[in-house]
Amino acid sequence: RVGAPAVMASCLVVAASATVRFLSNRTRDERRARRVRPSRHHAPHIASRASSSDPENNHAVVPTPVHLALKEWSAVVAALASGEQTVLFRKGGLMDMAGGGGTRFTIKAPEMALFPTNYHPPHEDEMQDLQARPEKSKRAPDMKKGEPVPLRVGVRITGAWQTTDVAVLEALSAHHVWTAETLSSRMNWKPAVPITVIELRAFAIDDDEAKCMLPPDLKKYGGCASWIDLPIDMEVRFGKACLSDAKFAEKQKQLRSALEKVKHEKIEY
Repeated sequence: RVGAPAVMASCLVVAASATVRFLSNRTRDERRARRVRPSRHHAPHIASRASSSDPENNHAVVPTPVHLALKEWSAVVAALASGEQTVLFRKGGLMDMAGGGGTRFTIKAPEMALFPTNYHPPHEDEMQDLQARPEKSKRAPDMKKGEPVPLRVGVRITGAWQTTDVAVLEALSAHHVWTAETLSSRMNWKPAVPITVIELRAFAIDDDEAKCMLPPDLKKYGGCASWIDLPIDMEVRFGKACLSDAKFAEKQKQLRSALEKVKHEKIEY
């Protein structure tokens, strides 16, 4: 006859064994999840698929979310969305340099949302240039005034180069909306820092506007930083391309031809 202490000991052994198996299985599952979780700063490449109902073949994009946003003037965001502009010139912001970004602009991801900002030109003639083109000078929401910022445009990088030749601004003038004076004022900052030239294809963001709205949080999203991390629970997905395949391919051909007029080097992204 087995005594009560022996029965109790046997039950404890069985319970301990079951606990070990449970923890082992959970650890294995967590390891599997970590292996397949994509990096926030290196979003997987977004494949595209043709839409049979779209005569211009503006590709709808497989809805893979992106988790980074790049700050850019609202006028430029509008120009990218309209297809009038397909290139950005960047040197990086003050916080990029202070945060270990080195001496040049760093591309952190091949796909990103665009965070629209307001441009405050230092000279009156630049403000007049903006006022002369009202469709491209629409004011962006201002977090300093407690206004949330919607993310409505996403971009995919299709080419990237660096140059120290400011003549690139004029050489690519057909691919951006700013006057030489306006853009030069931006590029004259840190003259020793090379200019990063980024060719972009723009897409409408496919999610409900309420889901892609950043609250007015200056600590997270303010300051002179180029890149911001989006909230973990925000899924920014690309929808229809702003230009058809054929129209964008033609702009790519023209941009690359114009770029040959200045000394430059291709960079990886």
